[in-house]
Amino acid sequence: MNQPACSPDLVEAFYRAYNDTTESQQGRLAACESILATLSACAVTDASYEPWRLLFAGILANEREHDWGEGERLFQAALAANRPRAPLLEARAWLALGVTYHHLDRWQDSIVSCQRALQALTGLDKPLDVASAWINMAISCGTGYAHGAFGADALREGTDYCQQAVAALAELPPGRERNSMEASLYNALGTLHSQAGQWREALVAFQRHFNICQEAGYTSRTGISLNNQGEVYERLGPDYFDRAAEAHRAALAIHRQYGNIYLEFQSLLYLASLSQTVGDAQQALTHYCAAIERARAIRLGVSTAEARAGFFATVANAYAFAALLAVELGRVAMAFDLIESSRSRAFLDQLAAGTADLPRLQEAPTLTLDAVRAALPADAAMLEYFTCGLVEADDDGRRQGAAAETGVRRLPSPKTLLFVVTTDEVTVHDVGLAPNDLLPRQRRAVTERHFLRPAIRRALYDRLVGPAARRLAGKRRLYLVPHGPLHLIPFQALIAPDGETLLRADGPELIYGPSATALFGRPQLPRTRTQSDASLTCLALGFNGNDAQRLHFAEDEARSIAALLGGEALAGSASKRDALFRRGRDARFLHISCHGEFDPDAPLQSRLHLGAAEMLTAHDVLRGLQLGCDLVTLSACESGLSRVRRGDELMGLVRAFTLAGAQAVIATLWRVDERSTRLLMEKFYREVTTGASFAHALQQAQIFLRTLPRATAIQLLAASPTEEKDALTIGEAASHPKGLAADPAPAALPGSAEFPFADPFYWAPFIVIGDDPARPPV
Repeated sequence: MNQPACSPDLVEAFYRAYNDTTESQQGRLAACESILATLSACAVTDASYEPWRLLFAGILANEREHDWGEGERLFQAALAANRPRAPLLEARAWLALGVTYHHLDRWQDSIVSCQRALQALTGLDKPLDVASAWINMAISCGTGYAHGAFGADALREGTDYCQQAVAALAELPPGRERNSMEASLYNALGTLHSQAGQWREALVAFQRHFNICQEAGYTSRTGISLNNQGEVYERLGPDYFDRAAEAHRAALAIHRQYGNIYLEFQSLLYLASLSQTVGDAQQALTHYCAAIERARAIRLGVSTAEARAGFFATVANAYAFAALLAVELGRVAMAFDLIESSRSRAFLDQLAAGTADLPRLQEAPTLTLDAVRAALPADAAMLEYFTCGLVEADDDGRRQGAAAETGVRRLPSPKTLLFVVTTDEVTVHDVGLAPNDLLPRQRRAVTERHFLRPAIRRALYDRLVGPAARRLAGKRRLYLVPHGPLHLIPFQALIAPDGETLLRADGPELIYGPSATALFGRPQLPRTRTQSDASLTCLALGFNGNDAQRLHFAEDEARSIAALLGGEALAGSASKRDALFRRGRDARFLHISCHGEFDPDAPLQSRLHLGAAEMLTAHDVLRGLQLGCDLVTLSACESGLSRVRRGDELMGLVRAFTLAGAQAVIATLWRVDERSTRLLMEKFYREVTTGASFAHALQQAQIFLRTLPRATAIQLLAASPTEEKDALTIGEAASHPKGLAADPAPAALPGSAEFPFADPFYWAPFIVIGDDPARPPV
């Protein structure tokens, strides 16, 4: 292809090459790459070409590599470099972002980006771009509704957007550009009709899309309409199942012919769904597994952990359907392996890509059931849970979209499975809990305490632990691998039929983990301690705060723990961040005692208050903290909370410190009382100094706290050098939580006045995540 050198025609030459449907995908991309190379050379001497270079590089990252995170980064950079403002570039960058956000399942962001593109297009006489923006908004409405993100109003809005696109296209003369956009319009309209259950109207629209593509020679795009037609045929009932299968198989062949792995993945999901509908579970399982393999071949970029969780919800659902079918077919090992692969990918995805400004790292392999059983000690058991069909509530407590209203197959049915694993037996149980019933009604309510009423704890024991009770007898250690909203449950406080909690003197010590792979398959990290700091056992940071919610024991706690372990304490309002990043890798134990906050809207902005006007966020930890420690203790409120979304993508402080190199983390599930925390932590570390495992030490500390007599508690706290200790009355409501809002404790249980910390509010929020390596006593 002849192309202009260093002229505005380079821009249109790129779009002509990109939209040339007469060329194969490989030919189109080769032509685009050649033009981009010329444009890059021009940008060296003429800065006006730089934003276009960034825009086109992002388009190719999306198209060639499905690296949508890199695409987003480049589009944002193009907008930032657009000085002086070029409205057309601004509009097309926002359009490209809209498409990218749709691929990342960020449908609201996609709509907003397209709206910004429309604003930039005002007065430019670009009806094709205007129509593209309206159509992309309609597509996001339909897809967002199908995945439960939007309510039914989105379908009406999407239809209105299609009418706006019709008006824009009327300004174009007949030709290939108009044909191409009309095809997209009818595909979007058909999707909206389909989501509304208007099957006949949907079929007409999809057939119109197919006819336009076929007449114009857009062969690669006919596969999209064939998939959509197949889904509608399936909805029309058994008389149309053969047509549905024929359409999906034809679509799959087209996507394979043109090398579109992403659409091939979608076709396999359609075929799997159809096989389920006709009752062929084995064929459905085969198709789901093939779809999962194609998903693994797609190189996905990551803009944020939120975006990654959004896209992988689709992949996670494929895993869920496959695992449920494997259970149905009695293939328990296969079901476990699929579930472990799904959840480990969710946890290890951040190892593979991190956030937008983090380096890419190698993804670790997942463990099979056989490998887990081989690694599991003979005196231990593991309870691994799996939830599916999760529909996340919005800020007003609504569960939106088709998943909540019409039950379409994009989400599996709500279900909770329990795998009970020991060295000599594996069983799987449907515990009869819908995960949506366990979620807080509002997203921000995740920071509140849940499940502490005795009746609820008793009922949850029967559902979540009862099926495994026989296998737990005599076990020294119990590994708990929650999933979805089960991450919010304090298992140690669940009440058995005999009235005792799972945490008991003669019971197993408890270790939590995000997956079996994270517990048993994670390699021991090489120690990076310097020779001069080889003896640093503990680095303890403490800050009481300096506002109305000032703590009383946080700094004393840090000093006490450092003294107990023979380490170093950094306490008070002075800056600690630089010391943490410099000395953290040299410490065997890292203890942080301060205010903590969980942010459910931006979980990686969850933070610890290290000093006056100094905060440490989860994102900060991910960006640069390197640890070589056996244990990180986050003695702060809400430090163990994570945003739970479909796919079990956990985002928060625990994830951050684990990825920074901590072998184990102790964290909290809700706002904790600082007095009981101080007592528990000192007991915990005293146990650790004897060589006790972290799980055993925590078990003993929790039992110690809940059975601690009032007089002894007063005596222990009175030994503190804190100046304000006399102002506290032991056993009063928890008016000094390590969170930023006063959060009174629940009323004490009957007879608990003698034991002020017997209520699980005080001892149950503490959990240990990850196993401690073999180590000598401190």
